[in-house]
Amino acid sequence: MKNNILIPIVVIIVIAAGVGGFLYYNSTEANSHVAISVADTPMLSGVGGVYITFSSVELHSNSSGWVNYSVPTTTINILGLTISNASLLTNITLHSGKYTMIRLFIKSVTVSILGVNVSFNLASKFAFINHPFNVSPNSTTRVIIDFNLNQNLNLNSRIFTPNVGVVVN
Repeated sequence: MKNNILIPIVVIIVIAAGVGGFLYYNSTEANSHVAISVADTPMLSGVGGVYITFSSVELHSNSSGWVNYSVPTTTINILGLTISNASLLTNITLHSGKYTMIRLFIKSVTVSILGVNVSFNLASKFAFINHPFNVSPNSTTRVIIDFNLNQNLNLNSRIFTPNVGVVVN
């Protein structure tokens, strides 16, 4: 009779320990962060500002594929921002692991040319970065996306082509 009661109790304890361990493992793994910032390289003369409105970020890993992370619609004047003073776009909480690609979605680009704000057409709705990086458990990985405005802006045709480089700290 005692064995009939003892076996279900042992099974419940083993299941509870397994669930607790799984939840602990997942909670610590999900406490990693990627801080994504933006910057630019030196710009052409006559341009007083390059205002890019960002809408979301997608990260790709071999284990989960593409995952979309919403960003509050944010407009950043990237003109003059360097790697040392890059502007933080978002801080994403995610699982640790190896990430291989980034898509940085752009809603609009406005350029101040000789004091006049001009809307540019987008050659692509996102900047694509093919640059693997690792996110360690319970840490923050900094990713700085460096736009090359000399290549990105066609001042004559008013087209913005998001060509980028990336620095991972």
